[in-house]
Amino acid sequence: MSDSFDLIIIGGGPGGVAAAIRGVQLGAKAAIVEGTHWGGFCLNRACVPTKLFAATLDRVKTVQTAAKMGFSKAEAVVDPAAVFKMKDELVGYFSMGTEGLVKVKGVTPIKGKGRLAGPGRVAVGETVYPAKAVIVAVGAQWVRPSFPGADLEGVVNSSEFLEEGKIPARSLILGAGSWAMELAQFLGVCGSQVVVAARGRGILPDFDQEIGQRLRGALKNDPLTILNSCQVVSIAGDQDGLSAVLSVKGKEETRQFDRVIYFDRQPALSGLGLDTVGLEDLGVDEHLATKAPGLWAVGDAVGKQPFLSHRSSAMGIIAAENALGAKRIFNPDIVPRVAYTNPQAASVGLSEDQAEEAGYEVLAGTAAIAASPMAMIQGVSSGVVKVVGEKKYGELLGVHIVAPFATEIIGAAALAIQMEATLEDLARSALPHPTIAESLSDAAREALGWAIYIP
Repeated sequence: MSDSFDLIIIGGGPGGVAAAIRGVQLGAKAAIVEGTHWGGFCLNRACVPTKLFAATLDRVKTVQTAAKMGFSKAEAVVDPAAVFKMKDELVGYFSMGTEGLVKVKGVTPIKGKGRLAGPGRVAVGETVYPAKAVIVAVGAQWVRPSFPGADLEGVVNSSEFLEEGKIPARSLILGAGSWAMELAQFLGVCGSQVVVAARGRGILPDFDQEIGQRLRGALKNDPLTILNSCQVVSIAGDQDGLSAVLSVKGKEETRQFDRVIYFDRQPALSGLGLDTVGLEDLGVDEHLATKAPGLWAVGDAVGKQPFLSHRSSAMGIIAAENALGAKRIFNPDIVPRVAYTNPQAASVGLSEDQAEEAGYEVLAGTAAIAASPMAMIQGVSSGVVKVVGEKKYGELLGVHIVAPFATEIIGAAALAIQMEATLEDLARSALPHPTIAESLSDAAREALGWAIYIP
């Protein structure tokens, strides 16, 4: 007879690992089922690899501006092979480390592909494990585009591009979200001719509209082309690579590429056995519970974007606590969105448009990076720190940043929103100088009508 557990988690990504460890901390006998790569998609195919690319980009940008500081012989030449080699080393290290961490924390690892086999039952191969509670953390899978020619060899997802480990001479990036823009910038500094096909109004569509506009302005000197309202009509192979017919603002044009890279994903529910528990999908309530008793779901498997590792981890902790008797609520509004572009972009809470749509009387304030001494020191003149609040009580609703260190600063903003801080709380904060972070106070004062350092 197979072992029984208080808690079984299907999936060894960030959400699953966090859930399993938290379960053990609360006294549960917990197991985690993983069949391929410990750490999940983020560690192996997204977060770690792409942030290494971002670090490469940052170093190139630093070298490019070094002449202003007297570095007369600096060169910014990237060796892609070295970067991909380091990527493989880092991924291997962290994947092994994740598996080791799970064991050290007292979680029972089970090797294989897990599936539901009825209420409180998880099957791995021919073995069925009983459990008092189950958390599904299976992540997401790639969705190939539907246009004619999408099945051609040169049309690849981001994971396949990473596995190739080569820089295409000409690249078409499908989409303009965080992940797409990070890769676009990296390919550009590596010498690829990059075209970004932005499906809608511009880049970073999930961010406050001003953030996308500001980032685009900051990228005006980068070696890439951004096409707004761009859709792929079809792709055909020819002697010169891939011939792509693009519809740009309703007008068709044809361009040549060597690789077309897509980023669309959906919950990996195939073969999960949802029918055995009477479900068609993994919709969850505010407690992350599904409609099936004893079954919770977290991370990308839930399907509500954005697909973010830190979102999954936060959900995993809450799901484990609730599976063991708590009633904690997951609030997606306090999960930051980040883009490791150069400059970085970060956002948390409501955008100005979202706040207005929600019925708030909005107060918004901005502090342009051009006025920040630290930004000048870093050689960055384009960017903004923007705060969104409501007028009646002054509650802070959102913070949106395009600036150096934006991904570090946004954590403090997320905490402020979680703690129900007000615009005045932020305006009166004595943030250190010179920093980019002090622009948070500047923007809050501007929103309240008593800007100090903004003309």
